[in-house]
Amino acid sequence: MVSNNRKVASFDEICRAIQEVYTSEFYTDLFKHAVVRLWTVFKIKYNPEKGFRGIMVEDMINDTIEAFLKEGGRNWYMNKHPDFRKQIISALDSVISNTLSMELVKTYDTFELLENDSEMSFDDSNYKDLLSACHEELKSMGATDLELLLFEPYIINEMKRNDLSQLLGISNEELTNIKKRINRKLPFIKEKLKVLNYEK
Repeated sequence: MVSNNRKVASFDEICRAIQEVYTSEFYTDLFKHAVVRLWTVFKIKYNPEKGFRGIMVEDMINDTIEAFLKEGGRNWYMNKHPDFRKQIISALDSVISNTLSMELVKTYDTFELLENDSEMSFDDSNYKDLLSACHEELKSMGATDLELLLFEPYIINEMKRNDLSQLLGISNEELTNIKKRINRKLPFIKEKLKVLNYEK
């Protein structure tokens, strides 16, 4: 099906794609992505046992998948995300943002979490474009999935190694090696951003 020049998968195509990609390994990737997202966007250090105010990453992942399995639910835009896993990750980002935004607004008067906090601004399209450009350059240089996952929290936001280790279950030694590999790629990323006319 084509909608506004975008190829949209049928419900049957979505169901088949979920059966193919929704493996235990991909679930683990989604969980790690969500934990990193909570930190980089909301500065929330997620507790795997307690969640965040009763909000569990597992529930947000389930909500994301279920939304694709409902008639008239989430779409898969095949020309934008040929790999359905990327569409799921994009949808998960939306679920996280919507869920946390409602929770934080609901408790604003009590916790004052949003007061003068530029990190909580959701008008971040330019930042997303910049991050996407960095990811594309990393991919072109053969970056691993972990390097792509950790680039934003570890390199851009300078999240502490011990915190990442606790959140993602990655050893400090492995995190150090990942950072070294990314650092070797940074000069090439900076040159690419200059070509794309992005400011430092």
